[in-house]
Amino acid sequence: MKFTRRGFIQNVGLGTAAGVISGTSLLSPIINAQTREAAMAGVFDGGVIQLNQNESARGPGPKTMQAIHSAISKRIGRGYAPDYLRELQASIIDHFDVGADNVLMSTGSTPILQGTVRAFCGADKPLVTAAPSFTTSEQTARQIGAAVKVIPLDSHLNIDLDAMVAASIGAGMVYLCNPNNPTGTVHGLAAMEAAIREIVRRSPTTKILVDEAYIDYVDASVMQTALPLAKEFSNVIIARTFSKAHGMAGLRVGYGLADSGTLDEINSAWGMGDVNMIGAIAALTAFEDTDHIAWERQENSEIRAFTVGALNDMGFDVPESHTNHIFPNLKRPASVVRAACIKSGISVGRDFPPLQETHCRISLGSREEMEKAVAVFRAVLS
Repeated sequence: MKFTRRGFIQNVGLGTAAGVISGTSLLSPIINAQTREAAMAGVFDGGVIQLNQNESARGPGPKTMQAIHSAISKRIGRGYAPDYLRELQASIIDHFDVGADNVLMSTGSTPILQGTVRAFCGADKPLVTAAPSFTTSEQTARQIGAAVKVIPLDSHLNIDLDAMVAASIGAGMVYLCNPNNPTGTVHGLAAMEAAIREIVRRSPTTKILVDEAYIDYVDASVMQTALPLAKEFSNVIIARTFSKAHGMAGLRVGYGLADSGTLDEINSAWGMGDVNMIGAIAALTAFEDTDHIAWERQENSEIRAFTVGALNDMGFDVPESHTNHIFPNLKRPASVVRAACIKSGISVGRDFPPLQETHCRISLGSREEMEKAVAVFRAVLS
């Protein structure tokens, strides 16, 4: 069979060549990957508004974009020891007041999640996770044959901390996504601290991974980082990423914060990848640009209020979200909503069992995108 570059790109776009690339599926981000031809024509995402990946529609801030442009030079040819990476680590160390060996850099936070499960879970050391929640930890556990305990959310679609604590005895790891994906709900530091301390008391060898991917979208009066507990207990790990509020999903930069020995075990269990110099200078600039992240938080908050208000007007309940995504009860299967919306150029989220028959995750785009999306929602949900 003749195999051409153009044919391959077209087939991947249609999903028919998904099996050619390891690890992809019909819902893989590669389906929406940009091509040079489309970029030159000014067409992005095939003209579809992407409300399905929890990425920032606004991308990096102006200072970060300028830093990226300035760093693109022939210096890239000498990037095996990436420039700016040590500066990025130093900035993180200084900001969080931790030691140099308490930070583990990674290509996004996914390797942190995967490595933690591989390091600490097994057939006799279960993973405890919530449902629905972010599934990378659960998927990794099932891949390695580890036992999994899945704890339903409570009636308000919050992570049921009491039930997670009860299930933690003898577990290899407890995964706490706070803020939670897909619901956008959060637990404040007092509740998290009480739960973590109780897990440590009941099951001292169990690791606790707190995924704070969306924390930059949350007002400090609502929740704070669980890092103080990671400083106190060697079995608490914090995962962070630049893929969400910092708008750098395509650059793949993240990090873990924990006890040095714990991080060594994670790093030994699974490769963290190499943060490249463009990602490093972008992350360094974004991390220090607190004005932009405050603007991003406010912009997202206003867009979220508009979208939630519109759905409420249509008669749909939306759990209180503090992130760049919402999880409304649309009273019909998410698959039905997806199929209807895509016909009008709107892509919404995947299934999140066990609530896939009633709820659908909607990522928040730009103001213009959400105005268009709300009009589509009114039409397809009427």
